[in-house]
Amino acid sequence: MKRFCYIIWIGLAAALASACDRTPTIELETDKTAAVKENMINANRVVIQSEATQIDAYIQRRGWKTTPLRCGARYLLLEKGKGASIQAEDTVVVTYRLEALDGTPIYRHQTDTLVVGHREVTPALDELLEELTYGSTCWMIAPSNSAYGVVGDGDRVASRTVIVYNIQEIKKKE
Repeated sequence: MKRFCYIIWIGLAAALASACDRTPTIELETDKTAAVKENMINANRVVIQSEATQIDAYIQRRGWKTTPLRCGARYLLLEKGKGASIQAEDTVVVTYRLEALDGTPIYRHQTDTLVVGHREVTPALDELLEELTYGSTCWMIAPSNSAYGVVGDGDRVASRTVIVYNIQEIKKKE
């Protein structure tokens, strides 16, 4: 009888062990996945449109005649530099102030050395530099998706922040 009980216990233990080894299969319904994806796309469209409206109002309040960039940013050239055009792969030193659209200062004085075309700071700044010449000064308003995006910069720029650059100096790194 003891031997029979041991056999039953060993059989149960083996059955439980093999049952624990199975990975449950999770099947996503493609209709729900597509619906969630579509909702996310629509939410992003709303955010982009809302930011564009805010940027339009900002520009209109100041009476600026801005130039659009492909990334959705817009800039106002204050002074065209007397230097050469900035090209992709140029290493430049850019000095700027950065603020939120509501005027809150983010960086009062920032100097970055970067290679144009490598998107080392933000896509908007990178695209802007290729439109300018060395020595230019300008303002640029960048929507969050071409600035620091959904996560911010991990320091002072909050999530989904429309930012305003005041570019004070652009020079070639020597």
